[in-house]
Amino acid sequence: MELRTYLETRLKALEEESERLRTLSKIVEEVVISKSFRVAETLQPVPTKKVAPTPPSEPAESIPLKTSQGVLLADMFVTPPNVRIVPVEALTFSVNTPPFQTFFITRILESMKVKDDEAVRQGQFLPEDALSYDVVTEGDVIREIAVRNYGDDRRLMEIKSTCRWTLEKMYERIHLSE
Repeated sequence: MELRTYLETRLKALEEESERLRTLSKIVEEVVISKSFRVAETLQPVPTKKVAPTPPSEPAESIPLKTSQGVLLADMFVTPPNVRIVPVEALTFSVNTPPFQTFFITRILESMKVKDDEAVRQGQFLPEDALSYDVVTEGDVIREIAVRNYGDDRRLMEIKSTCRWTLEKMYERIHLSE
């Protein structure tokens, strides 16, 4: 008789627990559905490019890039958000002279480009606002380095200082081999 009472009490407790678990399961399911499916109004808006009236064309700011001894290596022309670096014609900087490719292109410009590409994937800005660059050459001689959408002033200063350092190291290699 005692065993029967125990079993009935235990069975009732298990049925109540089962009912509570079903209720909790329904609540969890509702929460998951409400978090998974969002109404269009709650979705994060895709950034759109605001078209501002085109200001009169600003003249490019010219910044000379010189060695620590004062030898002019290149002129840097800044017209935000773009920058052009034009080496002095008399100096023939080759794209193959270290540390141009390994340092300036790969570690500086390419790493900035990768960061911007990731920001585009995350929807932080549009693809046309990401950094891109071109190296214009004649044979293997650098004629111009064009950087589009360099970003903020910190990045501009990084491009300026690392390019100046790179060109100075290339200049030293050229003159040591003469």
